[in-house]
Amino acid sequence: MLGTGACRTMHELISLQAFTKTSSCFREGITSPLYNVLNVISYNFATLAANAHHCDGNLRHMSPSSPSTSQPAEQQLLVEVGVLGVPNAGKSTLTNALAGSKVSAVSDKTNTTTRSRLGAFTAGATQVVMFDTPGIVAPGQNLSPRHLRRVESAWKTASECDVLLFVIDAQRQLALPDPRVLRLVQSLRGGTIPGLSSKMTLPATALVLNKVDMVPKEQRSMMLPLAEQLSSQSNFDEVFWVSALRGHGVNELREYLIQVQGKSKGWIVPEEANTDASVQDLACEIVREKIFRAYYKEIPYEMEIVPLSLKELTDGSRRLEMDILVRSDSVRQIVVGRRGAAIGSVGRAARLELENMWKRRVHLFLNVKVA
Repeated sequence: MLGTGACRTMHELISLQAFTKTSSCFREGITSPLYNVLNVISYNFATLAANAHHCDGNLRHMSPSSPSTSQPAEQQLLVEVGVLGVPNAGKSTLTNALAGSKVSAVSDKTNTTTRSRLGAFTAGATQVVMFDTPGIVAPGQNLSPRHLRRVESAWKTASECDVLLFVIDAQRQLALPDPRVLRLVQSLRGGTIPGLSSKMTLPATALVLNKVDMVPKEQRSMMLPLAEQLSSQSNFDEVFWVSALRGHGVNELREYLIQVQGKSKGWIVPEEANTDASVQDLACEIVREKIFRAYYKEIPYEMEIVPLSLKELTDGSRRLEMDILVRSDSVRQIVVGRRGAAIGSVGRAARLELENMWKRRVHLFLNVKVA
């Protein structure tokens, strides 16, 4: 069954002939009358493209709605959201879009996120915090001890949240179905995850089909059947179609999260903040993202970024210095590049994004060292 959230988001994504005659199908589940009109689905991608805000490298800064005055502590509600999915589903991009600013590194490499990152937005008396978790797989699959610890950590984070967002790359799942996705969806059935070192009970879960803007025209009619197939394997409360990169469908997802029954235990970040990370932590995350985009194979995974200093200069600019630790001199030569060109490119890309984020000049110094 597809919930009303699916109806709300899909109404903006597609135009259906005789939509008003079949809209009840969205509320009651996909039935044969809706399948009869799948042939006339036409996605309004021209409008989407015209309104798109490309977030690659310079995410647009949405301003989360918030009251002009702070809420009394006894009236503050907190909704904790776990963002889950297999690697490269777009979890970090979605977390950034919901938070309104980059709080987690994004790249096309798997396992860019190695530990949970927190993004947040506040609306009225409700603060929503999202935990962007490392890519997960179903229990029982062959994992290295290190990866297993990450997976268990992600599931533990999820079990402590009020609601989960299970993110799937819709374009990839239609083009080349990933068996890991189905195994994970089936693991969610019943709200418990077997096969882990300790039993965990999961909260309500919403299915988020991401990257809909990348679905080829000839496959768009298959999006509703895909949602129904996945929904039939688990107990999803809602289904949303989004393009986290372009921001489409994000507002509807925000509204859904705001309506989740939160805890009356106070906010955990300031009202105007979108993360609990420090300025220095955010800078390291941006640098790490540029490293993942610049280098190949295992090199990005073997680097460690160590912040050294952050200084506010008298002219209003910021000076940051970091060490990038690598395992050998041969790797250091690759990272530095000919006459420093490679690391210089990383530093330049990071500096420009930080300047755009902070609206001030940034002086960034990266030292590549063998650990």
